[in-house]
Amino acid sequence: MRRTLVLTFAVAMLAAGLAALQPVAAQPDAKHAMHDSDHAAAAPAASAASATAAQPAAAGAPAPGSTRAIVLRQIVAAQQKLVALAEAMPADKYGWRPGEGVRSAGEVFMHVASANFFLPTFWGAKVPAGVDPRNLEKDGADKAKTVAALKQSFDFVHQAIDALPDSELQKPIKIFGRDAIVAEAMLGIASHDHEHLGQAIAYARMNGVVPPWSVAEPQRGR
Repeated sequence: MRRTLVLTFAVAMLAAGLAALQPVAAQPDAKHAMHDSDHAAAAPAASAASATAAQPAAAGAPAPGSTRAIVLRQIVAAQQKLVALAEAMPADKYGWRPGEGVRSAGEVFMHVASANFFLPTFWGAKVPAGVDPRNLEKDGADKAKTVAALKQSFDFVHQAIDALPDSELQKPIKIFGRDAIVAEAMLGIASHDHEHLGQAIAYARMNGVVPPWSVAEPQRGR
């Protein structure tokens, strides 16, 4: 119980650190946001063909029920929906924002990509050549670039976690200057992805875009 509380607190602190990297984004309420986020996804998985930086030799597929397997399952759930939603959002809506001074739709997707590239560096993964996580949001108005960066970032996350031995999950590291362990940074990726999935769903609904995984289930509400 104590360990769960510690990890929960750690993830909250990690989210606060990520928020400090870029201007804080508003999270508008949306009637269907919770329903959409929790629904079983039927969206296609992101492409695994994007070029990524060389990583250490793979530690092997995580064992079922292991920490890596559980976290990866949560990341994949968010990945499928975020990529599907980014592809469904019209290009002319990528510059839309709910208010002055908050992230646009495209910037939200790029913020997810930025964190996906950045968080694995806490345990030593190397960001792909030519990628600057801190500047990705500048291209948030470009749908093609945004979707490509989002897909590449998830490919990078998978490589970084696959290359991470289970024996290193308890390894001490620093996260935004505080003491932590590798597992906290890995868990932070899943938490952050799902946080902004909810935000992206709200943005989509406010622009009349029905999340793709909801379209096929009209009987349960759209």
